[in-house]
Amino acid sequence: MAETGEHDGRAIGTEARGLIRRAAKAAFATIGAPGDTATQGWPSAALVTIACAMDGSPIVLLSTLAHHTRNLLADPRASLLIDATDGFANPQAGPRVAAMGRIERSDDPAVARRFLARHPAARGYAGFGDFAFYRMKVERLHYVGGFARARWIEREDAVLSEALCRGLTDHEHDILAHMNEDHAETLLLFAHRLVKSRAKTVHLIAVDPEGFDLRCGRANYRVDFPDVATGLSQLRAAFVTLAQSVRVAGEI
Repeated sequence: MAETGEHDGRAIGTEARGLIRRAAKAAFATIGAPGDTATQGWPSAALVTIACAMDGSPIVLLSTLAHHTRNLLADPRASLLIDATDGFANPQAGPRVAAMGRIERSDDPAVARRFLARHPAARGYAGFGDFAFYRMKVERLHYVGGFARARWIEREDAVLSEALCRGLTDHEHDILAHMNEDHAETLLLFAHRLVKSRAKTVHLIAVDPEGFDLRCGRANYRVDFPDVATGLSQLRAAFVTLAQSVRVAGEI
């Protein structure tokens, strides 16, 4: 029974993490800082744009001029609500996930690259002195997949382990460059046949053990791998298999 429970926890974690990987924005809740006359002691909510680190941790770009950033400097605990209920007649029947954790400033170039690839318009202000990138150190997720599908997910199932990501982390920049420069036609096929985009300009903007993200024109799309790819050889095999499948589908 324990093994079944562990497997179920990982499966639900993957499902919840998928919402975060696909999200462009989230409701952002912080704790009102002492001395802030507007929010002191109160839960304070804001809207932020988000991206995702390779392990599934949310990334945000924040200005110290914003009250929620000042709140974080006093207390780094925060929650991000990702709502994927658009299209549901009853939003309560749709999926959503709340990520809870501590927000930490990050100067990792990969964090900045991932965010700006997903939100290229942010390049216009990301370099201002009051802006910085922050990454949530996730402690748990609260996932609701619909009616009677509420579940707390602890950190070990909420994000991918460092060991699982290690095989791709140091190579992501080179992977993106190789695919975008040498396999542009394949990326167009992925866009047209896997995510049904008719964009003429397609770029691979992120990879991780669970899948990859495409920038098709001005829209972002997510493609999941059928199996986890923890290293370069597995990643290459996953891309080759997908390319073969979309080409065969196009011939039928």
